[in-house]
Amino acid sequence: MSIILIPIGKVNPADITMLEEPLEAVFSRAVVTGKRIALPAAARNAARNQYDAEVMLEFLSLSGETAGYDRVLGVTDVDLYLPGMNFVFGLAGRRNAVISLHRLRQSFYGLPEDTEVFRRRAIVEAVHELGHTFGLPHCEDPRCVMHFSNTIAETDRKGPAFCTVCHPRVKTGEAGRR
Repeated sequence: MSIILIPIGKVNPADITMLEEPLEAVFSRAVVTGKRIALPAAARNAARNQYDAEVMLEFLSLSGETAGYDRVLGVTDVDLYLPGMNFVFGLAGRRNAVISLHRLRQSFYGLPEDTEVFRRRAIVEAVHELGHTFGLPHCEDPRCVMHFSNTIAETDRKGPAFCTVCHPRVKTGEAGRR
């Protein structure tokens, strides 16, 4: 069983590889990086200057790059949204998930870059969305990685670890599959 990371569009390769080791540790699975795929033109909403996360997720599921892997995480640097929401950090389906690095950088908020803050946020969002692919719902514990983040402050508050309720469920597979 393994997880493949798929860069979608222009993504710094270092931003992908920094996720491999932490994800291997959290999910006890091999993590590899696949070939970059192009941004799906159908996902772009020019009026919003964003990409529809549902379309991105569907596009990812149709990619031939994902065959033979237990879980798939698309990583993009474009801003994602869902209809009815201003933005999303990511989205998950049955075995596929996608995250955006766009709003995880300090520069998005007019602040000086901080590589460690960016790295931590990216890991948190990757673990959160992959957690959904293992059947975990959002968690009420605001410190649990599975807690819903509506703001970057909520992402920063929760951290990359599962709570004592979610951790055993993802490790044993008890959470089920969506």
